[in-house]
Amino acid sequence: MQPTEFAAITSGPDGDVDLVRAALAIGYIVDPNVDDEVARSTLETLADHVRVDLGDASSPTVVAERVCAVLFEDEGFAGDADDYYHPRNSSLAAVLERHRGMPILLSVLYSEVARRVGLDVQGVGAPGHFLVKFNDGLQDRYLDPYNSGRHVPTAELRAALHQALAGASSADAYLEAVTKRQILTRILANLKSSYLRRDDPAGALRAVDYVLAMSPWVLGEVRDRGLLLAELGRHQEALIALRQFREHAPDEANLDAVESVIRRLEHHDGNPTAET
Repeated sequence: MQPTEFAAITSGPDGDVDLVRAALAIGYIVDPNVDDEVARSTLETLADHVRVDLGDASSPTVVAERVCAVLFEDEGFAGDADDYYHPRNSSLAAVLERHRGMPILLSVLYSEVARRVGLDVQGVGAPGHFLVKFNDGLQDRYLDPYNSGRHVPTAELRAALHQALAGASSADAYLEAVTKRQILTRILANLKSSYLRRDDPAGALRAVDYVLAMSPWVLGEVRDRGLLLAELGRHQEALIALRQFREHAPDEANLDAVESVIRRLEHHDGNPTAET
């Protein structure tokens, strides 16, 4: 799938974005032979299992517990502690096939199965560890799909956030629901990081291209795109991206490293003053 196709999938009001379709599209970065229909069918089958278990029960807490039981007890979905940073852990199709994944993909899985059985579950972008929440009729309840859907008491979550943030910002902001585009951006950030850890700049570039297809003016990604293109030997494309970053970077940005790469690329091409 080309970045332009991903841009079309994620365009329009955030509420209208098909999160499953977009998450499956990201999976094409990892495996171009992704079978969307099999993945969607698996989601529907999981939701059907929950419906059978629920019977006439409709309490939000009961529904949330039954989704946990089907996904984490019956089906054995779990976090991939053995190879956490493998790119496939950022592919929804691969997570559905292997029953292993990163916190955010397991959270997408949980929220999409829950949505199909009538429970509104939202993503919570806690630093370093994605969670989900639902309202039990009285208050929000937080669950950790990476750890078998464990209930995380609000006080425990606030304390963990306070420690992680070191007072830099309020923990309350991280208890709010995130948008679908924020979820997709975080999946792509994880995927980019996975490829960089594997010294695979081409894979990282594909993830960056998807981010920029969705949000063209994320300047940090424009910069990283230029650096990755330079590493891949695509010098003219790299110069275009890095010059674009230099032109629009905020005044406080440290441009020394970028300027150094630009000079090196211009010198390599034998045209040190040319602008593209």
